[in-house]
Amino acid sequence: MSKNRARDRAARAHMEATGALRARAARTVDTTSTEPTVATTAFLLDASIPATPDPGLDRDATMEELFAAYVARSAHDVARDGRPYPAFFDVYVVRPPEKGPQPGDAPAGWRNIGAFVLITARRPWHLEDEDQRVTTDAYRAARDALNERWPGLPDWSAHAALSLEMLAALRGKVTDDQVLDLVHEMQDSAIHHTWTIGADPELDRSRW
Repeated sequence: MSKNRARDRAARAHMEATGALRARAARTVDTTSTEPTVATTAFLLDASIPATPDPGLDRDATMEELFAAYVARSAHDVARDGRPYPAFFDVYVVRPPEKGPQPGDAPAGWRNIGAFVLITARRPWHLEDEDQRVTTDAYRAARDALNERWPGLPDWSAHAALSLEMLAALRGKVTDDQVLDLVHEMQDSAIHHTWTIGADPELDRSRW
């Protein structure tokens, strides 16, 4: 594994272990309300998928499309403490680096892939750290769906999440407007976009 990849994995593993998966819901979350409201937050999913086409892949489909479909569908499995709650995902598959895959980036037989995931849900956003907890719930649902479809990924290359807040900080985005611009950049640069089918109609569009 490359040094940069190892560093990123270690940082993300630390974030997961310490519960530091933070999300920013600027402009979408009404923190003054004491009632559940519909709002959107986001995270960057860093994942790995098989390097060879899935046997169940439709002839005209791509692995990127199949990956995105499984992530989008996992919104139906978002839960906390064993109790599911309705959620909607907009999934934007990240364009791979121009330099292409590097030796050691992924385990043998796997390749890296990323998705920018917008999560829309009706939640008590006024509660402290609710945005963080929603992000963690969504990440776990996506992770479990991918592990079920494609088991066997080594622990050192496990799927990971990077919160919007952390992503913005790494790119020098400080203000709410800059964070919103980053969201739009991630959407516009995606190579594929899909969303959750059959979600609660109230949630079927992001608030960004």
